[in-house]
Amino acid sequence: MKAAVLDALGSTPAYGDFDEPGLVGDETLIQVTAAAIKPLDRMIAAGTHYSSPKTLPVVCGMDGTGVDDRGQRVYFSTLRRPFGTMAERAPAAWTVPLPAGLDDAVAAAVVNPALAAWLPLVWRAAMAPGETVLIMGATGAAGHMAVKAARLLGAGRVIAAGRRQQVLAALDADATIDLRLPEPALREVFAEHAADIDVVVDYVWGPPVESLIAELVSPNLHAAGGEGAGVRLVAVGEMAGRTVALPSGALRGSWLNIIGSGTGNFPPADKMRDIVAEILDYAASGVLEIDVERLPLGDVEQAWPRAGAGDRRLVLCPEPR
Repeated sequence: MKAAVLDALGSTPAYGDFDEPGLVGDETLIQVTAAAIKPLDRMIAAGTHYSSPKTLPVVCGMDGTGVDDRGQRVYFSTLRRPFGTMAERAPAAWTVPLPAGLDDAVAAAVVNPALAAWLPLVWRAAMAPGETVLIMGATGAAGHMAVKAARLLGAGRVIAAGRRQQVLAALDADATIDLRLPEPALREVFAEHAADIDVVVDYVWGPPVESLIAELVSPNLHAAGGEGAGVRLVAVGEMAGRTVALPSGALRGSWLNIIGSGTGNFPPADKMRDIVAEILDYAASGVLEIDVERLPLGDVEQAWPRAGAGDRRLVLCPEPR
């Protein structure tokens, strides 16, 4: 079969031949119709992600849409290397039916950034209705989704922080924070909101989060969530830096809880399917939108470097045979 094949970490996947996937356990064979090129896919291929493969070659892609062996249109996830979703066929570990009227390419593109919003809020932070949520990096695709997700999940107040002020102004947020501010000024703004924050969904990490933590651990703050829930800071991305300086006393002397959300702590498949089904329903109803560009799978080498620029999600579509 034809696939986007990665022969070496740090290289660009090439369109070529790859072995047909055999099925193991409860896997389902999927005729792939669309697979989006995600930031995660690019990081894995570059060798900079903790889940980058140790053995090559592999087919790129972890999720997509297609048709199962019963002829049903589905969103699916592939978890077993060397097989991936950027191919004519892929083995699905689990599937979710696509709602009628939802375009395959849109479904393939919208789920990943939406999961990067839903999972930190629902699965990792266990956000309760009425809580105040701060989105760090709200102007990216996932951050934009997180603002919408927080609203849909019943957040009492949403604060959006980012660098692109025109985008921030267009978001459905109760307050915005300009992450371009110099460190002293940024800390002052964080201090104004710190006492109200219950949940932080962070896509930036690095220096802005150091400034935020310095205010969240103020001895004058109490457990924002009541009864020990505290402030839950969920690390999702690292657009502003891969590390932060974190004094141990910041954790011992405050109600701050720092946790991560990523492929290493996904929920069980049943819970994941429920969350994805909810996301797909919102996308089918038009509540969740994403800008996509459809390209033939054979254009992967030209599309790969373009996928990191702009907000449009590039989606590879194998040609039917």
